[in-house]
Amino acid sequence: MLQRAIATLEGILYFLAGASLLGSIGLAFAAVILRYLFSYSLEWVEEGARYLALLTALLIAGPVLRNRGHVALDLLSARLSGTGMQIHRLAVNVIAFVVSAAVFVWGTRLAFQTFEIGLLTGSLQFPQWLPYSILPLGMVILMLFSLSEIVAAVQAMRSGPTARSDATGPPEGLGPTAGQR
Repeated sequence: MLQRAIATLEGILYFLAGASLLGSIGLAFAAVILRYLFSYSLEWVEEGARYLALLTALLIAGPVLRNRGHVALDLLSARLSGTGMQIHRLAVNVIAFVVSAAVFVWGTRLAFQTFEIGLLTGSLQFPQWLPYSILPLGMVILMLFSLSEIVAAVQAMRSGPTARSDATGPPEGLGPTAGQR
């Protein structure tokens, strides 16, 4: 049940991230066209493109973690199997959860501070707490996916050595991600 809900959320997040990335690319392309063909520049376009690119990256941080798509040194994990691999998976996701929780707290405080003082963005002139809220949002998503992986690792360890590493992620070792199958 949890894995099905996470898989559904993952699809939604990939769609939203794709739309955000297309928006960012569209704004950057429009800025280039306006600047070089019409000698006209809009200040807010670059800022908007940056915020959308940041939103894209943070929306998919959790799903990429789940699919083991982040850059990693696999010198140790490539040699692990069975319970050793699940312990490694558990440790990595506990660390990811703790770090994302700390960044969530910091990002939330930053967003609230900018809300309280009424800080506005440089060129778009809308409340700065809105783009700053992207960080806590991304960290909540990362914490949720880390928690899902922690639960899956614990379940796999309880199931014993005959159970697959997990039904949604890649097989033990250096298998393909869910998107590559």
